[in-house]
Amino acid sequence: MNQHGMAPHESIELHELLTFKNVCLTKALTMSLLASDDELKSILKQDAASTQQHIEELRGFIEQSDMNGISNSDNKQQ
Repeated sequence: MNQHGMAPHESIELHELLTFKNVCLTKALTMSLLASDDELKSILKQDAASTQQHIEELRGFIEQSDMNGISNSDNKQQ
């Protein structure tokens, strides 16, 4: 593993976090449509917005890592 890559267990945990955050986002958006209380709707929409930011950050980590199966040394050889 090079300095910029991730260990396999880190990659797996990153995918687990991304999956969990996607479920959280789906639930918050769905519940905000079903909620009748305005304050609760506001809380759920704020949660959805912050969860979307977390998802984008996790996607950035995935893109920066060697998750596609090609290490940086392989890229240099091509």
